[in-house]
Amino acid sequence: MKISACYIVKNCAADLERSIESLREFVNEIIVVDTGSADETVAVAEKFGAKIFFEPWADDFSKPRNIALENATGDWIIFLDADEFFSAETAQNLKFAVARAEEFQLQGMLIYLVNIDVDAGNKILGANYVLRIFKNERDLHYVGKIHEELRIGRKNLSKVTAVPPNILTIYHTGYSASINRAKAERNLKMLLAELAETKEPERIYGYLAECYDGLGDFANAEKFAKLEIKSNRKITRPYRILLKILSEIPERLSDRERFALKAVKAFPNLPEFTAELAECYAAQKNFKKAVETMTQAVKKFQNYKGVEPTTFNAEIIKFIENRIKIWAAEF
Repeated sequence: MKISACYIVKNCAADLERSIESLREFVNEIIVVDTGSADETVAVAEKFGAKIFFEPWADDFSKPRNIALENATGDWIIFLDADEFFSAETAQNLKFAVARAEEFQLQGMLIYLVNIDVDAGNKILGANYVLRIFKNERDLHYVGKIHEELRIGRKNLSKVTAVPPNILTIYHTGYSASINRAKAERNLKMLLAELAETKEPERIYGYLAECYDGLGDFANAEKFAKLEIKSNRKITRPYRILLKILSEIPERLSDRERFALKAVKAFPNLPEFTAELAECYAAQKNFKKAVETMTQAVKKFQNYKGVEPTTFNAEIIKFIENRIKIWAAEF
């Protein structure tokens, strides 16, 4: 079974070298589509024997991605950004994971991706599951100028599974503090261009909320987070953004509680939304209900097995247990 590794790149020589090094032993070909590099990126690709294609950048991520797909000859495709790389501990499991996916007739695999800030000593910023490995099927293509989605015909991939982090983990360095704002400004320009012409605006509401939040435009961040929630797409991002904004405006406590309740209903097993609801009750001086609800959040964390990564960890649980003690003393 043949595996192709695909990239679209521009001025990312060091990142690309690290990424290819992490998987080159486990793939059969490397496809690189360069969108106008002026550094050593193309030379790095040549060094690893990649098949290189050139496509001028036109504010559209899907176009070069689709060129890579068209030229990939593998049965399965690994599509990484240049600033993503497999952990040394799990990269050796690539062929095993692909073979298992083929055996179970899957279309794709969601891989655990850890965002790290290299400017802050590789501080972990968060984690989520992303589609990075998929079967090379007919009419496979990306849609969207940015935050592009993989489709077969008009449909998203349906036979997809999440791979446990101990089997495969990807590290992503692209959201370090030093480059966050520049990325947000670039992304906002592309998202607004797509919003003006797309027939699927609901696909990008959450990304717009994220961009505006990163740029400090909280009014627009709230607007698009609410539109995302209204679209009924089961995504945590708009709730996280909206609740963060509302938590900093005490006079909007009723709105905060309303959306915390919505979040708990949409994601009943995710502990942080239950904890957010507990904070709302505490702000209302209803400490008994706050303790009951926060205790539920702790139990949800202890039993959590969902695909959506939780932001809770042992350190947060210690903080929460202290909160519960303080609240309990109030009644």
